[in-house]
This record gives sequence, C-alpha cells and structure tokens, in this order.
Amino acid sequence: MLSPTITLSIKQEHTVKKITILLFVLLLTGCSTRYPLTTNLKLQVNNQPFGIYTDENSATLKGHDARKESAVVVYQLTGEPEIQIPNQSAPHFLVTEQLAAGLQEQGLVFESTSPVRIELDVNELVAVVSRPKRLYSAKAKSHLTLTIRNKAVSLTKTYNREANRDSLTRPPVQDLETLLNDQLTDIVNQILQDEEVQVTIRKR
Repeated sequence: MLSPTITLSIKQEHTVKKITILLFVLLLTGCSTRYPLTTNLKLQVNNQPFGIYTDENSATLKGHDARKESAVVVYQLTGEPEIQIPNQSAPHFLVTEQLAAGLQEQGLVFESTSPVRIELDVNELVAVVSRPKRLYSAKAKSHLTLTIRNKAVSLTKTYNREANRDSLTRPPVQDLETLLNDQLTDIVNQILQDEEVQVTIRKR
C-alpha cells in the first residue's frame, strides 16, 4: 500500500502534466494565424475627362461572375487546412460599378433601351499563398473579358494581370488585397483609356 506522501506526489505529478499540456495547447492556439471571414477589395479609378461621349451616346452595362471558385484569397500551406476567403461583395459588382462610374464621368449615359451592350466577365480573380520551400510565395491573377456589341459591330478584349511576391513571413490578407486591387484598378483604367472601346461605343 502506498504511503500518503507518495500518493500526494503522484497526484502532483499528474497535475503538473495536465497543466503543461494545457499550456502547450493554449500556446499553439495563441500562435495560430487568424484570418478574416471576408476580404474588402477597393478600386481606385483615375478621374476621367468629360466629353469623350455626348448626350447621344448611351449603353447598358452588365457584369458576370465566371469564376470557378468564390474565394479571392487562398492559403495552401503544407500541414495546414486550406483557407479560402471570399470578398464582401461579388467582384463583378465591384468592377462594373467602378467602370460605370468612369464611363459616366466621361459623359456616357446608361439606358436600358440602348443598342450598345457592354458586358464584363470576371473569369479569374485570386491570390494564392503557398510555401514550396523556405519562402512564402504569393501569386495573384486577374483575368477579365470585355465585350461590346453595337448593332452589327462587336468588340471583345481580354485583360490579364499576374504578380508574384516572395517573403520570409506569411503574407497577411491586406497585402494580398493590395495586389488584387492594383490589378483590377489597372484593368479598369485601361478600359476607360482604350480608344478602340470608345470608338465602338460611339459608333452610330
């Protein structure tokens, strides 16, 4: 039969082990990366010159989400569950809203009965983080398609942007948002400055 002193020592040892395990679990939980539920993409479109279009120029504008997945930020790290983060609002709404604002600033009028139909498809929009070796690798891709139909005239243009960033530390979501924001902003500004787009919309 064990003496009371020895019995107490065994209980203390068990207690210490439990506390050690609990502290280890808490340490792991505290060190785990926290991700936001959604991203918040924001475009910064340049101010547009007025007078590119007259009161006689009108159009309709429609956006379409043609992406296979809804996530715009993805973390694919070995030994960790894959993290997929969608945007607060559908990206095609965000892009078409900014494009419409720029076109209106240029003088274009939007009317549902207009023969000029502008369609913008978001085919791909994602920033993926992986860690193939020591460095973290972030790859951002944007692929959009613009189609303009003006009676018998049709114009289709594609816009592709890619960016790669390597870092010693895990890139935060904010940095990935910046990569995608820059790509989308650049694409919308390019569309607004495209003379071929302007000529097709103005054609009568």
